[in-house]
Amino acid sequence: MGSGTSYFNPTLFGKNLARFWPIWGLYNLIWVVLLPAGVLLRRDVWDGGLAREFPLNLLDGSRNMALVLAFLFGILCAMAVFSYLYSARSVGMLHALPMRREGLFLTNYLSGLAFLWVPNFGVFLLALAAEALNGTVVFSSLFTWLVVSCLLCLFFYSFAVFCAMFTGHILALPAFYLILNFLAAALTYLVESIAREFLFGFTGAVWAEAWAIWFTPVLKLLRCTGLDYSSVRTIRYYGLGLVTLYALIGLVLTGIALAVYRRRQLERAGDVITVGWVRPVFRYGMALCCAITLGAFFYSIFYTLLPQGAWTLLGWMLLWGTAGCFIAEMLLRKRLWVFKTSWRGCVIFLVCLVAVMTTLELDLLGFERKVPDAAQVKAVDISNVSSAPYDSGSYSSFTITDPQTIEEITALHAAITGRKDELEAMQASGVSAESWTVEADGTDLQTETSTYLQLRYELTDGAVLERRYHLPIRAEDLEDAASPAAQLDRLLNRPQVASQIYFGSVGEEDRLVDAALVNLYNPEDGSYGFEYLPAQLLEPLLEAVRADMAEGNLGRRYLLENRERMDNCCYVDLELTFRADQTGISGGTAPASEAATYTVTITLQKSAVHTLAVLESYPNAFLSLAEVQRMTNN
Repeated sequence: MGSGTSYFNPTLFGKNLARFWPIWGLYNLIWVVLLPAGVLLRRDVWDGGLAREFPLNLLDGSRNMALVLAFLFGILCAMAVFSYLYSARSVGMLHALPMRREGLFLTNYLSGLAFLWVPNFGVFLLALAAEALNGTVVFSSLFTWLVVSCLLCLFFYSFAVFCAMFTGHILALPAFYLILNFLAAALTYLVESIAREFLFGFTGAVWAEAWAIWFTPVLKLLRCTGLDYSSVRTIRYYGLGLVTLYALIGLVLTGIALAVYRRRQLERAGDVITVGWVRPVFRYGMALCCAITLGAFFYSIFYTLLPQGAWTLLGWMLLWGTAGCFIAEMLLRKRLWVFKTSWRGCVIFLVCLVAVMTTLELDLLGFERKVPDAAQVKAVDISNVSSAPYDSGSYSSFTITDPQTIEEITALHAAITGRKDELEAMQASGVSAESWTVEADGTDLQTETSTYLQLRYELTDGAVLERRYHLPIRAEDLEDAASPAAQLDRLLNRPQVASQIYFGSVGEEDRLVDAALVNLYNPEDGSYGFEYLPAQLLEPLLEAVRADMAEGNLGRRYLLENRERMDNCCYVDLELTFRADQTGISGGTAPASEAATYTVTITLQKSAVHTLAVLESYPNAFLSLAEVQRMTNN
């Protein structure tokens, strides 16, 4: 009789269940308390809506217990069923049995998966019974919970098994599992932080952040799965496709784990890394991670004590990269004295690190000098610019599509890059860019400050270019027409830009429904209050405001709290409340009481002749044109 090949051993499967029952027992107990017991505890208020929502709440956002438990128990199950790989005695004994490696792997793999799936099915049946006792059963919600929980368990458990195949040390497994789950997002964040030190104007890499989230399953699942309450009749779980995709990835990782297991060197039990080609990856990967994480960490700690800048950061990176390289070698060789045999590799790593960072700092790739041609720019988004007065335009964010204005923006950008060394030196000096002087009449005037400027170009070929700069603003800079500060000041005070700053978010069909004067002075008691303007003033007031902005009389921005700003700006703010057009939303027009409203605040300025004329035509006990013009120094 011919012998067959068995890929599953029931005896070993049963012994795993009996030996490691505390793991699946605890997992089962937690879910019994959360779901069936939770259903019974709500018996007094149980209805169709709660029956539909309660199981799904365990899959939503911060309450996503299915994700948390799958993440934690996935690694515990993998550590349990493959624990024999981490002891020379147990690994030798089990592999001496008349069983192929494939059968041993699959039996243990399915044992660990059963620790998670069997309790899920049991809890599902208990929850159905509990809902039946409460009088209302919503099968679809419970079934969704079952499917999502099982798929999450499949992915995280498979990922843990994948990690288990590359190490021979029981404590290294949870460390690798935790690190690899969050490595992509953490490294991307730290690399971007370092790049901001080496690359003048660097804001971030959106594409890298998107990929990093994909390779950080916990964050991706938390962000892209949850409950949808948009329908008034029902609640819906979204993200099932993403969960299924990760479960399929888990199956692929299982296949790779099996392939690695078939060629695993059993005598490496106890080693941190058991796969030969992974050992140099671990060595230099750990060195790089130490250089990036610890280098950035210690740079931030000693930020105020040491010279600021890219070269100081590089020094810390070299120090901790060296430490990481030797520590990794110690772990691999399981001894402390490894310097004689590993110093050459460490030197090569450090030379490569210096070469990369020097390339960035010296801008050999031309990143810092790159300014797009105005003819190739379709639109520019400008944001993070702080200026006075302190109203809706205080932190200006607007979009420009006018070709002439785009030319001014690219000229400003070129002026900034042309003064890169000066701007970086001022920033690295650490000296506070905030200075005031007191005039003879006792007025405090600002002579120096700083602001951020973020540029986002949309190019005609579909590409996007982003830069962010920290600009010093000094009184002498504003008098120099070629300085970045003076060019930014002119840009902010172009009439079309001012209109975009204040009214860029106002829709064409949105209506002005209210207007009020805020910080209005009452001469009778010396207090400040507000007063709503009558409805008949709304239309002429809005026309006057737009006319003043078109002529440059209103919406004037000041980068410094200088004499011109103090003399022109009033205490009084004009608050304009708009009601957003709701047509087309939810299939119709929302009632007036439910329509969205928003407010645009504009500080009144003496130069706004049209607006002040309309306000002067409104007689009241508080306001006259002369009084408004006295309300300066806002």
